[in-house]
Amino acid sequence: MPPFHVLEEHRVELMRGHPGWRVWFVPNALDGSVTWCAQREPTIHAYSPQDLAKDMALADAELPREAGRDATG
Repeated sequence: MPPFHVLEEHRVELMRGHPGWRVWFVPNALDGSVTWCAQREPTIHAYSPQDLAKDMALADAELPREAGRDATG
């Protein structure tokens, strides 16, 4: 596995090249490999599973409108 500062440099490069994404890595202590992960921002936080479900449904409902706006300019 590369040193931590090298992994962090790669993570920062990925985030600079892909704005709007959260990027992280998970070192595997058993074999020395690294798993890379990414998630679109923003991250949604809620106080209960029910509130999170509502917030996720609202975000999903907004996707087609945003995609439509992007497609039409």
